[in-house]
Amino acid sequence: MEESQIILKVHDHTCLIYEKKEEWEKVIIPFITEGLRNNEKCIYITDQHEPKAVKKHLQGKGFNTEKLGNQFQIIHEHEAYTREGHFDPDRMIKLLKEETEKAIREGYSGLRVTGEMTWTLKGIPGSERLIEYEAKLNRFFPKAKCVAICKYKRSAFEPETLKMIILTHPIIIWKGKAYRNFYYIPPETLLDGNPAQLEVENWLRNLKRENDFIKSINMLTRSYKSFIDHSPFTVAVKDSSSRYLIVNDKFCKFAGKKESEILGKSPYEIFDEETASILEYSDELPLKGEDISFEMEINDRYYHTIKFPIETPTKEKGIGSIILDITERKKFEEKLEKSMKSFLNIVEDSPESIFITNKDGKVYYANQQALDYFGLEAEDIIGETLGKPLRPYLTQEIETLAADGSIRYAELKTAKTYWEEEECTLISIRDITKIKEYEKSLEKSLREKNTMLAELHHRVKNNLQVIISLIDLQKRHMKSPEDKEQIEKVNNRIKAIARAHERLYLAEDLSSIDLKDYLEDILLELKATYQKPGIQFECQIQDIKLNINQAIPCGLIINEALTNTMKHAFPEGEGRVIIKAYKKDNLININIEDNGVGLPENFKPEETLGMRIMHALTRQLDGEIRIKGEKGVKIRLRFPHPQNRG
Repeated sequence: MEESQIILKVHDHTCLIYEKKEEWEKVIIPFITEGLRNNEKCIYITDQHEPKAVKKHLQGKGFNTEKLGNQFQIIHEHEAYTREGHFDPDRMIKLLKEETEKAIREGYSGLRVTGEMTWTLKGIPGSERLIEYEAKLNRFFPKAKCVAICKYKRSAFEPETLKMIILTHPIIIWKGKAYRNFYYIPPETLLDGNPAQLEVENWLRNLKRENDFIKSINMLTRSYKSFIDHSPFTVAVKDSSSRYLIVNDKFCKFAGKKESEILGKSPYEIFDEETASILEYSDELPLKGEDISFEMEINDRYYHTIKFPIETPTKEKGIGSIILDITERKKFEEKLEKSMKSFLNIVEDSPESIFITNKDGKVYYANQQALDYFGLEAEDIIGETLGKPLRPYLTQEIETLAADGSIRYAELKTAKTYWEEEECTLISIRDITKIKEYEKSLEKSLREKNTMLAELHHRVKNNLQVIISLIDLQKRHMKSPEDKEQIEKVNNRIKAIARAHERLYLAEDLSSIDLKDYLEDILLELKATYQKPGIQFECQIQDIKLNINQAIPCGLIINEALTNTMKHAFPEGEGRVIIKAYKKDNLININIEDNGVGLPENFKPEETLGMRIMHALTRQLDGEIRIKGEKGVKIRLRFPHPQNRG
């Protein structure tokens, strides 16, 4: 029989077989009190037990039977079973049906009945129909909101009668336990068949059921063994004497022995004394019904162990244990702890103020520098919220209030970090007050230097202007046109130099000159000097900056080229000049070409002062110059960009 707890519900037809008064009391009194609590109407049909005794037991459970009204009734068997002086199964079942319907009408959830069956031993007419009655009840209960216990004292009934009683009840209560009855025979089969044949059929059916049950148990056992063998944990079950009853494959590997060498033995029979002592640690707690969890070290490996109470197959107290190898985790934790200590040592000794906060800005850590810098104690800041939460990977300058009350400048940086496995933000604050003060000092010095440099360029330009004026005065006293022409060339060269200094003086950046603006200045001067409006100039100049060391020689080369063009290229006074300036391959390229008469035949550049000046200035630029004179003059000047010069 399958053992179960005594939990009865509506439609259950149950038989109690008892031997002692205590067995009756432990089943029937809870059966009635449960019905009273469930708002069921309860009827107790007596024969041997006096109503007073039943009421006394109920009062002991806290129920005053006088106040229960019609929810609880005690009637004698002659008011129910043997009414009219004899027993009629159909009449009794009809009575149960009527009482159930009446209970529902009165507002109860159902009917709960228990009857003493010893009256059948008194020879009352109809008593021989007892088995018929019990069988027919199995047609009534499935359709009725009724639950019942039929009570049979084992010593009072013949075994043959009890056998038939067992065959007619789906549930049997014996020795305080409820069992689902494998031997139960439905009423259709029992009432219409041959009893001997039914018994044989029942034996055969139970034989098959028993075999199927054993197969199920074996299958469950194999499934259970497979399950624990595939568990990532080391699993074992010990009895109260600490002898192993169940172990999985991982335990066998842990012990280094076969399962057959482990079962039935204690740890001291399997392991060395030290290991056995560790494995038996706190076994007494599970035997007292307590769970325990702890870590242990065996042979330089770490294990997390859980022990808990368990019931063995023999209903005795046992000890279940689950062991997980956590060596790698422990090593990682130790490594992490060392890393954390190293990290804290670094940040603790850092000259920067460092805070670690969670995503809400709650402070988890502040180094000593931070506490000293802001004049704080650890208890003042740890656990507090540090203003608005900051996102990681932020860099900005801030103003802070130092411990001495002064306003300080600081650079704030944030980064993502972790604190006890929680993602956090590391905030570092570096005092840059001295740097800011130094920067202001540098800016002041630079402004003063730029002012002085601008003034210098202005004075050089003015001095050159004085020289130009003196040359102009000298030119007026000259008689020879050739002399005047030569001195005019010198004057234009000086003007080109003066324009460079003027451009530097006017520029915001005193270190460079814009080539386009400088070239336009030179062109305006030459146009004013030679007064040839028929010559058209086309300028294609990129954005190019030159330093003073390049601007002056470059300007003089351009001045020489354009002077020659305006004087000699166009005898008729009309023509076109294209000027291009661009950067390519880290070189500055300046091209000047005209559609004039070109260079004369047998022209020797080394014999003219202007050409010698252009070549000398090109060498000063570390560049190269090419001059062609067919179909106009084409000049190609190339030199390194200022930032690429050695």
